[in-house]
Amino acid sequence: MGSIIEMVVFLAASAILTVYSIREDIQKHRAALLATEGQNEAVIADALGSWTNDNYASLLSQYTQSGNSTLTAPTIADLKTAGNLKQTYRAGPFWGGSYTIQVSMLPDGCTEQDGNCHVSWVFYPSLPYTRGGKPDVAGAAQIALAANSQGAQFGFSSTRNSGTISGISGTWTATNPLSGTPAAAILATNGVGNDGNSLYIRRDGSLTWTGSQNVNGVDLHNVGSIDATGAIAAPIVAASNVEVSNAVRSPGTLYVQNAAGTDSAPIDTGAAAVHGNATVYGALEIANTATPRASCTSTTGTTRIAANADGSGQILSCLFNQWVPVSGPSPRYQYYAVTNGTYVPAPTCSSGGSPQILIVPQNFYVDTTAQVNTYVTGAGPWTVSMTDGQGADIGAQGVVETYCAY
Repeated sequence: MGSIIEMVVFLAASAILTVYSIREDIQKHRAALLATEGQNEAVIADALGSWTNDNYASLLSQYTQSGNSTLTAPTIADLKTAGNLKQTYRAGPFWGGSYTIQVSMLPDGCTEQDGNCHVSWVFYPSLPYTRGGKPDVAGAAQIALAANSQGAQFGFSSTRNSGTISGISGTWTATNPLSGTPAAAILATNGVGNDGNSLYIRRDGSLTWTGSQNVNGVDLHNVGSIDATGAIAAPIVAASNVEVSNAVRSPGTLYVQNAAGTDSAPIDTGAAAVHGNATVYGALEIANTATPRASCTSTTGTTRIAANADGSGQILSCLFNQWVPVSGPSPRYQYYAVTNGTYVPAPTCSSGGSPQILIVPQNFYVDTTAQVNTYVTGAGPWTVSMTDGQGADIGAQGVVETYCAY
């Protein structure tokens, strides 16, 4: 009899352990199933986020043209076709229903010109998670937690406040989108009332920054044009070409130096105005563009100078609207002491000048009834003659100045 009782007790204990073991296996299987569902939903939510970034420009254009803030949302198949989903996912969760995606442009009245338009999206199963035909909030929480750990913003509705979806740890809330606002509804979003992805710079440049940026001292490479409405401050600005539409401002002397900063560097410009003294520590070279007696004009308050177009090096100034040598219209070329019959070479005149000579007789004596003749023969070089009325040398001495007349 005792053995039978012991056997019955053993069999009962074994049955109880078997039931517990089956329940534990079921719980483990259920937990793994819920975690897998959460991970799948997280992958879809991440794909939806990347799709929104890739298509922001077209979504903004759609909103601008229609004026309707509700935008055309992609399907799960669209995300796969666009390449945002790397593998095929079923169109709904394992407990039934389908995945729903909604996309909208916020805030109301935003404009492309103001750069304040943001895309907001939500993703959720069309049915709450149920167990035994009743909403299972604990199971919904497990799914949301597993999905949220992947980086997306997931939440669920509770029995106490089923009309509101609360993010994990209560970081955000949203209205329950399911009919009847049941508990155990699961939802993911990129930001309630805004665009969570607006934290990032859009690759298509369609979203403007709203605040100052700090790039933490790193370099920017392969940059195109930079337009600035304020100051660009840098200890060194290196560029192969610099276009300045207004002014280059320096608190002191502006130096143009070589790349190493060890010496001055040449500068080549067009017309330049210097409103102060100009000090040149080397030769001053000016263009060979002027022709003597040609017309010219000077800006009011200034005088123009240029070099003779023949390249001789003669400097001319614009005098009374004509180019005239800076030494005067008849600059002296050479000085000679002469007597009767002296040979005087002609000056070498720059283009536009004609050789001239001036004789000044000195120290001579003639009879008071005699005639004194002083003259030169030739057009340069010349022969000096100082004679009396009979053509005889009067033994005079004199000086000759040669010059070029312009």
